[in-house]
Amino acid sequence: MLKIYLNTSALDKRACDKFALSEDLLQENAAYKMALVVRDKFKPHARIFGVCGGGNNGADVLASLRMLSGEYKCAAYLLFYSEKIRPQLERAVAAGVSVVAPKSLQHELDFLKGTVKFKKLKRTWLKKAECVIDGIFGSGLNRTLQKPFVKAIKKINEANKFIISCDLPSGLNAQGNIMGAFVRADVSVCMGVLKLGLFSDMAKDFVGKIVIANLGISAENFCGKSDFYLLQKSDLSLPFRDKNDTNKGSFGHVFALAGEHTGACIMALKSAFCFGAGLVSAVSKNKLTMPKEIMQTSYISPRMNAGVIGSGLGKMAGENELIKVLVNDNTKLLVIDADMFYDEIVLGFAKRKNCVLTPHPKEFSALLKIAGFGEYNVQEVQENRFKLAREFSLKFKATLVLKGANTIIAKNGKLYIMPLGVSALAKGGSGDVLSGLIAGLLAQGYTPLKAAINGTLAHAISARKYKKANYSLTPKQIIKGIKCLVKK
Repeated sequence: MLKIYLNTSALDKRACDKFALSEDLLQENAAYKMALVVRDKFKPHARIFGVCGGGNNGADVLASLRMLSGEYKCAAYLLFYSEKIRPQLERAVAAGVSVVAPKSLQHELDFLKGTVKFKKLKRTWLKKAECVIDGIFGSGLNRTLQKPFVKAIKKINEANKFIISCDLPSGLNAQGNIMGAFVRADVSVCMGVLKLGLFSDMAKDFVGKIVIANLGISAENFCGKSDFYLLQKSDLSLPFRDKNDTNKGSFGHVFALAGEHTGACIMALKSAFCFGAGLVSAVSKNKLTMPKEIMQTSYISPRMNAGVIGSGLGKMAGENELIKVLVNDNTKLLVIDADMFYDEIVLGFAKRKNCVLTPHPKEFSALLKIAGFGEYNVQEVQENRFKLAREFSLKFKATLVLKGANTIIAKNGKLYIMPLGVSALAKGGSGDVLSGLIAGLLAQGYTPLKAAINGTLAHAISARKYKKANYSLTPKQIIKGIKCLVKK
């Protein structure tokens, strides 16, 4: 897994203070990486057009254009100016980069002595370019964009060119929220380390490929402490059976409470079984029709060590006698899902460190209200995913799995972001499969945090391996894909 940061100003300062690197040198290394991306994608003499602001991102883009100028036809448009970018601007002009700016900047750019053209940003310039480099705003953006910037971003997107964003697409703030408009990037070049804003659900469709620019020192020396981590495929730890002297009881016994929708219970138990659980049982007072591998019982036995509560249960969770027993039974490892998040009894499970809660945003909204965080609608949950998940995990002992385009696993104030989810998983039943996967790992001895991390990774990787049309994926096929996972 990789560390992620909300912002890097402290890391930049530390690099300058501890390793005697100047801000200018950091910019040069950042610019070099962007120039490499251009060279890898485009042949010499291609038209490269940078759109710059007056901050560090704008300076990075100007430095990159300077490095490319001569080999490529480079031009820059300055949307606004500050003294921060003056050294890189002067160097870019000296290297032959054509610079254009709005007339409002004439006085501020007087030091360039007539080398700058003062005109509005034109669509024709963007259309003639083969690549646009976005350096308007950085992660420090903290207010809704004004109309001139919204119009500029709209022109950039409408040009339909290959877009490289410096650090993160302009219009995103540090939390990954859209501040009125956003640049749709094909590549986002992160400076030194990954930024948290790139991994919000809202950002997923327009950050493009994410690459990291080395700023002149190794990641180990540049990085500091972080409470945010990005999960990778290589973090997946599968429950392979390495010992032969075992029996079915060696791998745990998963139960699920059957309710109004028995199909959800079946999917959860099937996925737990295929992910290594030795035994699985549906618990219900009513006689059910179940697959042969799923046992049926009316009670929870002491040998059942992990369970799924909530999948298909219905809205009467708080009145279920078995749930009332389980909330006081600290011996059971539990996955709490679905309808459980609308009943106050869920707080009893949230307080236990051997439980995993798996809400989607609407369910998390209900859970937050019950837990005393206040009322949040789904949009507000999505806009504050990182903050709310972290705060919840600091208040409650359970491991939180906040499902989404980029699922968040939260424990003790630390967030683990699983970025491999795909739209194919947006189907009824896929959440029940996830609950079963996590329960299956709990039954086999995984800690709640590790079960949540590996369950979400396996779930997403299985969906990614599906070769047919992405709209056709079913829970049954997710389970089939789980059976074929291999650790590389």
